[in-house]
Amino acid sequence: MIFEMQGPEKVLFGKNVRHKLPELLPEGNLFIICGKHSQQRIKAELLPGLQGRKVEIFTGFPAEAPLDVTDNALSAARSLKARSIIGWGGGSCIDAAKTVASLLDSGISATEAFRTDLSLGQRSCFFAALPTTAGTAAEMTPNAVLCDPETGIKKSLRGTAMFADAALIDPELLKGAPDEVIFSSGFDALTQGIESTISAKADAMTVMLSVEGTFLTWQALQLYSANCKSDKVYEDLARGCMLSGAAFVRSGLGAAHGIGHPISGLKGVPHGVCCAVLLAEVLKWNLPVARPRMEQLALRLGINSPEEFIEEVIGLRRKCHLPENFKGWGLTLQDFPFVVKNCRSGSMKSNPRPFSDEEVAAFLEKLI
Repeated sequence: MIFEMQGPEKVLFGKNVRHKLPELLPEGNLFIICGKHSQQRIKAELLPGLQGRKVEIFTGFPAEAPLDVTDNALSAARSLKARSIIGWGGGSCIDAAKTVASLLDSGISATEAFRTDLSLGQRSCFFAALPTTAGTAAEMTPNAVLCDPETGIKKSLRGTAMFADAALIDPELLKGAPDEVIFSSGFDALTQGIESTISAKADAMTVMLSVEGTFLTWQALQLYSANCKSDKVYEDLARGCMLSGAAFVRSGLGAAHGIGHPISGLKGVPHGVCCAVLLAEVLKWNLPVARPRMEQLALRLGINSPEEFIEEVIGLRRKCHLPENFKGWGLTLQDFPFVVKNCRSGSMKSNPRPFSDEEVAAFLEKLI
């Protein structure tokens, strides 16, 4: 059997690797998209090493990467004549930065690329990603999840142009994040690890990565929810997310992501919260066809059976103070046609047990 893995050109992992960014940058102006909490650190740690360059920081990027704000960032980067694009923040910041880097010299807007499903296969500038959450694994993947505020549709732009030239994964950047961010993003990473393990497209190489990624994220969330915030916990969160991300580039994901995206886009539910609500029910649905892989996961986590594993997922969700349904977000029966229509992504195709439209609707009825 031949295994082929794709990913960023360079991955640097470990404490303080963020400080290596200046030596990786080519000449030219620098455009940075970051979360509002990262701006001061960037100014203190990065900018002093960039004397002689023009640098613009686009900060306070909203969650879920809306198209209009992404296009504002793209226009600003073009005006700067940027030659390096940096995404420093959570998944929405990195996805927006990927989009800006991939479209920078194309003359095409993010909105146009999104609405025409444009495949992005070339990039003419440098792109680096520095995640401040351990959730989306956007730093490892060739896609950017964006949301169209006009339609509520949330989906991915894709293409090899979106692989980073450098992914700098520094566990120190997770420190200081609010607990709700750690829990929500952590459940995204956990869901990615589990879904990539049982995916219909999984193989021996991806399972090796995803099982270990799931184990690290699982252990770290258990400890963090018990108020253990050691360096080791942050390192395991970051490493688990990275490994699961490397796996699902090849394996794809599953129905928790497929169904979660339209709910998130329509109702504004944070992506990790969608994953937390959906994961256990999706596992129950998949168990009849995915028992061997779920047994493998349970064994790695020290759990006796897949059924017990699902109950432990529910218990961990409770420990992380995440909701068990969508009642607080106003999802109703009237929303089901939109969700059903817009859930038919690559993630649904990778789910090991198919869903009909009627089955998706019946599945959702249990969660409202």
